[in-house]
Amino acid sequence: MNGLRLAGLLMVAQSVLFTIETAMIHHIGSGASVMQLALMRGIGGVLLVVVLARTVGWAVVRTNQLGLQLLRGVVAICYGWVLMYSFGQLPFADATAISFTVVPYITMFSALILHERITALRWMASAAGMIGALLIIKPAFAEWNTVYVVALVGTSLNGLAFVLNKYVQRPGGDSELTTMFYANAVMIVGNLPTVILEDLPAQSVWPWLSSVLVFGPIGMYVGIVALRHASASSLGPLTLLRLVFAMIGGVVVFNEIPDLVTGIGAVLILASCWVAMQPASPEVAQDPKPTS
Repeated sequence: MNGLRLAGLLMVAQSVLFTIETAMIHHIGSGASVMQLALMRGIGGVLLVVVLARTVGWAVVRTNQLGLQLLRGVVAICYGWVLMYSFGQLPFADATAISFTVVPYITMFSALILHERITALRWMASAAGMIGALLIIKPAFAEWNTVYVVALVGTSLNGLAFVLNKYVQRPGGDSELTTMFYANAVMIVGNLPTVILEDLPAQSVWPWLSSVLVFGPIGMYVGIVALRHASASSLGPLTLLRLVFAMIGGVVVFNEIPDLVTGIGAVLILASCWVAMQPASPEVAQDPKPTS
């Protein structure tokens, strides 16, 4: 199996895992705060690293680019705070739609940071995926205000974190497990104040926290591994597959039949993924240029 196909399958697995996580978080509702969920996800991520790195030991924390690893973690935390703010201030559909504008950001940062040559076809795939996401979510975007601007700009942090996952794994860089460790360690530190400031979730919530302790961290890890095998710009549209799987879940579990517009949106997302996963021409760079 070639690297691009493996990366695609890993991204599909990530979408399934993230869909399960999102559904379980939705069930939790207000039973746990976003910071508590982020803290639990960070703990689950570090525990996963401990399990997978048992033969490596403490070597998993060694890095020659500590500042870059910490920057990636801080960027992810800042995006999490922007996400909380936008979902608290905007209509749910609008906030969800804006969160999926990450695809063009991934494409842009892939060109600027990773020096990937983005073909016109790949830009078109990103655009088609975004249109498909909007058709599924159907945001209203009524009463435009500064919160929308904050959310749109803040979503760029998610795209930046995605691309930095690839950058820190460039030739001579860190392993997937090292990247996974620092990403979650910073998440724990950034959300640790919630232990003091907020009450623990009720006992009835704890069984559902497996979503952030297990499914979320595994999904994050397979996504980091996927970036080892393919360019970031080729995987960007695949982040939208969560919407397709969520739609399928609605049909299977709740017998919610999508309308024609939603179906067209799903087709556009799948088409964008197919185009993005086509092998690039030999002259297109797949890895960032090594830095001194």
